[in-house]
Amino acid sequence: MELILLVAGYLVGSIPVAWIVTKLVAGKDLRSLGSGNVGVMNVALSVARWAGLLVLAGEAAKGALAVLLARRWGVSDLYLGLTVVSAVAGTRWSIWMRGAGGRGNTAGTAALLLIAWQSVVLSLAIWILVRFLARSSFLATRIWILSLPVTLGLVTASWTSVVWGSALSLIYLSAHSKQTDDHTLIKASWPTLWDFLTAPRR
Repeated sequence: MELILLVAGYLVGSIPVAWIVTKLVAGKDLRSLGSGNVGVMNVALSVARWAGLLVLAGEAAKGALAVLLARRWGVSDLYLGLTVVSAVAGTRWSIWMRGAGGRGNTAGTAALLLIAWQSVVLSLAIWILVRFLARSSFLATRIWILSLPVTLGLVTASWTSVVWGSALSLIYLSAHSKQTDDHTLIKASWPTLWDFLTAPRR
């Protein structure tokens, strides 16, 4: 039963929302645009910001659905977390994209908000602190990824959360590079995130 749930989580995550939206809106393959990442920010940067918002909602829905499926199934906390990991893995390595995909940040964050929202708040605080001290969004994101199992374990007081949180971190690390870092890509065209958000609509 648990194996079926993990497969279901993967299939939910593997739905290439960003690719579908880009194909419908621009008639192009997202993998050939911008960073090539099949995710929210690449759609916002390469297609349109409103299209990025659609993808954001779709990716968040995937993470939420993974949690709801696991809870409906009535599995243990470990398998709840592993279902989330499977969904993020599906986003990262989609069977429909022949192994390509996005980073799974949005799906994972949506799932964490339902499981332990405090860990998301704590992780955000860590990101802001490192960003302020180091003046590097890339380093701040890397520290956030590495600290995820710790913050999740502290909030839930559960070793099982540390286990699946570590798996989640490994998936995130596999996709995190300066070439695909959202803030680095934004700064290539806009001085600040605010300039990106308030630039003329496209």
